[in-house]
Amino acid sequence: MRIYNMLPLKIGDLEVPIPVIQAGMGVQVAKADLAGAVARAGGIGCISSVGLGSIEASQNDYISDSNNNLITQIRKARLLAPNGILSVNVMVALSNYDNVVQTCIDENVDIIISGAGLPIPLPGLTKGSNIKLIPVISSGRAMKVVLKSWHRRYQVIPDAVIIEGPLCGGHMGFTTEQVLHPELVPIQGILRDVKNELAPFEAEYGRKIPILGAENIADANDVIEKLNMGFDGVHVGTRFICTEEAGIDIKSKEVYVKAKAEDVVVLRSPLGLPVKVLKTTLVEKLFNGEKIPFGCPFQCLRACEASKAKFCIADALLKTLFGEVDEGLFMVGSGVGRVNDIIPAEEFFEPLKKLV
Repeated sequence: MRIYNMLPLKIGDLEVPIPVIQAGMGVQVAKADLAGAVARAGGIGCISSVGLGSIEASQNDYISDSNNNLITQIRKARLLAPNGILSVNVMVALSNYDNVVQTCIDENVDIIISGAGLPIPLPGLTKGSNIKLIPVISSGRAMKVVLKSWHRRYQVIPDAVIIEGPLCGGHMGFTTEQVLHPELVPIQGILRDVKNELAPFEAEYGRKIPILGAENIADANDVIEKLNMGFDGVHVGTRFICTEEAGIDIKSKEVYVKAKAEDVVVLRSPLGLPVKVLKTTLVEKLFNGEKIPFGCPFQCLRACEASKAKFCIADALLKTLFGEVDEGLFMVGSGVGRVNDIIPAEEFFEPLKKLV
């Protein structure tokens, strides 16, 4: 391996000792305990802003309850890692997107990470703040749209970029065929295309835009592989689900730990995007054409049409949160088969610290 001395990741005036961002995984997987542990270990901790509200309170005032719970998590993470770097993942698809962004600004969060759609209006919402903006994209074309829109409308460019490859988890900007056949869109090719799109804007603005790779990262060797590939850092999800600090029930963590590569299937979420999930009783029902009954006391996702949806993704992820494994939805990256234990988050960073 070519990398022996790992360089810090620089995002604007922020310097990250270990170039690792923990993914913002909802519902309530990535809360203060996990984000604080990662930030304390030298990476960038991330709180997921989706699904933080309680079912009961949110029925009365979804926006207020979501904001109040996000504030609680941000402040707790700051106490856990007072000198660490903290981010919040704000999905473009959220119905309360603007409110969540404003809460991040008010609470002096260091970074907003925004995907599940292109975050075109984001710089307009953060104007006048020092918060760093990181869009999540999956193609050179998407990068081009974000760059041109931000430059034309707001005269800004991203502070960094996360590239999701077809092997990653979460809501993905690929077709189902591309997810099933990742060789069609290798992340190396996406990296090349994104670099080509960034180059003229980096020249015009006089600064480098760091690029982080997101897919199939289970250990330090995978981090080094991505750095050798030309990425400036990595964005890690599934490995951090299987940590002591992740918010879900231990029974759900054990489902991930026991999973093999062949247990991963592709499902279309109520947003119309493909997601990788583990085969469960719930998923088998959906594949058999069943509709899972649910109520929708609040529309948490803008594009979700409850009347047409086969299931409620928030409800299914809450089942995972509480350890109801048969009815839960287990979103996952392709590398889950190599994640075989539950560890303290800091343990992931220990071999990387030796390279700094």
